[in-house]
Amino acid sequence: MYSRKKWQILFNISILQLLGIFFFAKGFFPYKTSLSGLSTVNELPPLPNGEKTLLEPKFDRLVFMLIDALRSDFVFGKNSGMKFVQSLIAERHAIPYTSIATAPTVTLPRIKALTTGTVPNFLDAILNIAESDTSSSLANQDNWLIQLKNVGNKSISFFGDDTWIKLFPGLFHETDGTTSFFATDTIEVDLNVTRNVIPQLSKPGWDVLIFHYLGLDHVGHSSGPYSHLMVPKQHEMDEVVKIIYETILEQDKKRIRENPNVKPTLFVLCGDHGMNEAGNHGGSSIGEMSTAFVFMSSIFDSMKQVPETFSIPFDEHLMSFYKVINQVDFVPTISYLFGIPIPKNNLGNLLLDLMIDIDALEKLRALQLNAYQLSGILQTLWPSFDRNPNATSVMNCDFNDDQAQLQCLYSMAHYYHAKSLEVNEFDDTSYINNALLFYNKFITDSGLRLGSSFSDYDITSMFIGLFFMILSVFNYITIMLDTYVQWNKRFGNQDESKGQRSHLEFLSIIGVIAFCITLFASSYIEEEHQFWYYWTQTMLIYSFILSFRLKNRALLIKQAYTFMCQMVLVRLIRAWNQTGQKFAGTIDLKFYLNTSYIKLMWTLYFVTSFALTLITLREIHKLFINNKSRRNSVLSFILQRFTQLIVIIISISVTKYKLEIDGGVELFPKLFESISFIIWTTQIVTLARLIYVLLIVSLVLCQFGIIVKNRFEKGSEIRNFPKIILCLITYLFILLSRPHNIPLYGLYFIQFYLFLYCNDDNFLLTPLSCNFFLISFEFLSFFSLGNSNSLSSIDISHSYTGINEYNVILVGLTTFLGNWSGPIWWCFAGVILRKEILMRWKLTKETNNDDNTREVDDKGSDIIIQENNIVKSLSSLNIIFFLDYLIYTSLFHSIVLFILSVGVMILRNHLFIWTVFSPKYLYQIIWNILFHFGIELILIGIFEVLSIY
Repeated sequence: MYSRKKWQILFNISILQLLGIFFFAKGFFPYKTSLSGLSTVNELPPLPNGEKTLLEPKFDRLVFMLIDALRSDFVFGKNSGMKFVQSLIAERHAIPYTSIATAPTVTLPRIKALTTGTVPNFLDAILNIAESDTSSSLANQDNWLIQLKNVGNKSISFFGDDTWIKLFPGLFHETDGTTSFFATDTIEVDLNVTRNVIPQLSKPGWDVLIFHYLGLDHVGHSSGPYSHLMVPKQHEMDEVVKIIYETILEQDKKRIRENPNVKPTLFVLCGDHGMNEAGNHGGSSIGEMSTAFVFMSSIFDSMKQVPETFSIPFDEHLMSFYKVINQVDFVPTISYLFGIPIPKNNLGNLLLDLMIDIDALEKLRALQLNAYQLSGILQTLWPSFDRNPNATSVMNCDFNDDQAQLQCLYSMAHYYHAKSLEVNEFDDTSYINNALLFYNKFITDSGLRLGSSFSDYDITSMFIGLFFMILSVFNYITIMLDTYVQWNKRFGNQDESKGQRSHLEFLSIIGVIAFCITLFASSYIEEEHQFWYYWTQTMLIYSFILSFRLKNRALLIKQAYTFMCQMVLVRLIRAWNQTGQKFAGTIDLKFYLNTSYIKLMWTLYFVTSFALTLITLREIHKLFINNKSRRNSVLSFILQRFTQLIVIIISISVTKYKLEIDGGVELFPKLFESISFIIWTTQIVTLARLIYVLLIVSLVLCQFGIIVKNRFEKGSEIRNFPKIILCLITYLFILLSRPHNIPLYGLYFIQFYLFLYCNDDNFLLTPLSCNFFLISFEFLSFFSLGNSNSLSSIDISHSYTGINEYNVILVGLTTFLGNWSGPIWWCFAGVILRKEILMRWKLTKETNNDDNTREVDDKGSDIIIQENNIVKSLSSLNIIFFLDYLIYTSLFHSIVLFILSVGVMILRNHLFIWTVFSPKYLYQIIWNILFHFGIELILIGIFEVLSIY
């Protein structure tokens, strides 16, 4: 009855917390409001003197080549493989820029920025993963593609990342889409685009061609920006650029020769975002935000002036080459160059460097259109904003607030523009210069002001979410205190180390409080891994000190040695992957394993895999041992051998998969050939699915073995099955991990067995301190695998393991398992550790309560009888202790979520709200919903309730 009541309370509190997450996220992550409808030519303003002019396009054809993750140094750097593009720039036949992409630096929001000129919603970073999502469509939002089709009467064809097809349904004349999440495919994904280049360019009458290449991004995800595959991929892209450029150059010469009124073709090469030193993206580091932008055309071959962009000095450390612009600046620029209205929601500045062979008055007209479009957004923010000022507006200028300042800048630009039309520009250029100055100042300041005001929080919904969260926290605290009291009644006073245990409990509570305090600082959130590294070491050091208070010298040495080994292991694990923001590019063990010591990396993989196989085979052997009956010996022997054979096949299959996917075939060709004789399948997807099936079959066989054993040996406790599950899920995580991270699972196993070894005589750990230790190791393992609180650390390189087409559930599941493999591993290991601690506490209590001293024979049969008597009471306590574990972990996650929500609420106008706090909040939602509720509560709970553990 007591456990059933706890279940009901936990269920009710969980509902409160889920409601809190829903309402707070709904208020914190709303869709950004945008102006509806499309800009039209009729809405364009006349000149300040009242004269109406038509938009004259400077180009009539466009090739837009977007290379995913094209970081600026990949094109402009000294080690770039794009030599043809560099030669065009050196000869002044192309105009280069370094473009800054704002966070989140993932494809979908970047495409939105490149086509609409808006600051995308942070929620688009989530929708970027959900390829089947249609709610982010731009079919009803103003953008230059729709304007080219409607106003310019252009035919648009697209080839590449199918995100474009989902964003612009029904817009393209021809399409050939590719899926963006097969991150291990670096060849076919680009060949499928390149095969369309020459045929499309050869077609008569084409207008707009868009090519989106994914291979370079996939190289980054697979092996980083300095991979041996990176420069060849850049060279491949450079060859495509050369083909396109030379083709359109010849076509333009022929077209202009046949018809002098024809306009030339514009060729744009750009990236949607960059990548960090690990090859990922999504955050706000320099590498992720810096992208290349190159404009090429036959008209640039006869430039009369040198654009300003060429005079800017390089800064390779900051990845700053030539002139630095904002990514959204492309939208008003491309609109003006093609004579179409600027999209209504654009926040970009028109690039005057591209205004070749036009006079100063025409540049003023271009800036006027840009300023007028921005003033339309300002008018929705401030209805009194005057879009058509007169001389009186200039006389009444003041700078009391943002609206007044922007109104004054706009009025002054309008005034000087009107004056410049009244005089000859050769007689007096001061009006023109003043007009250019005020237009540029107004456009820049307006973009910054509107970019910061586009976040429309639903404060009411956020407060409702906080209300539900604080209710769940208070309820968790109440039930936790009751649980703590109940535990002390059962075991609290059974030995002399009670005071030492309380020290660790106090340190655990201080750890939770300290962690919550760090959630209010952006730097601590970026470097959260440092907290868990140092606090875990602090707990271990304190346990090491407490071990010297033990009176038993042998026990003192044993525990001191154990905690010392744990500290060494934590330090080694910490050095494996540098993560966070500040030291993300620092050289770590992963760097050496992927460069100078690749064979050592694979040797460590083989050692880890071999050791794991031996442990698994041993635990299976223990599972099928029957000490009471020989009647089932043949059946048990057959099940044991067959299950062990399947485990060996799993180990070999995983090795074959890793060698083929992660580039080990070239290093170990004979080994791969030998494995191929055993595992015949040559299809990667089929091999991964075979591994999944064999893992399930081995679990079923082990469960069948438990049923057989219980039939002939009733009342026996199956203590090996949880270890078998731990071993089998390790094979799964190896399958979903990068090869340099696989030895970490071997280190986790050493830590795990040290805990078991220490637990034989260690009563320092209570449920509170034990659970905080496990939580610390879960977070430590999460960061040690290279993860962080930035979206850029999400590893999608193995998201399609065993999947040959996009499925949001399956891809999402493999992505979650791959990135949270460390915490999930420790979650399963924690089940075993808690049961061992329970066993020791229970055995000690039974021994202390036995007043009769008994003699034990040489075979220890009396101990076996004693343990069998305890098994029944242990099984009845399993559910209670599992619920106690859930209460402690639920309280931790609920407190962290609540404190973080309060911090986000208070700091919602902070400079780093979208680059630091928002990603952290997304991660925390995953920790609470997928990890805590999905893994700790549901998955582990099912095993506990069904008495599998």
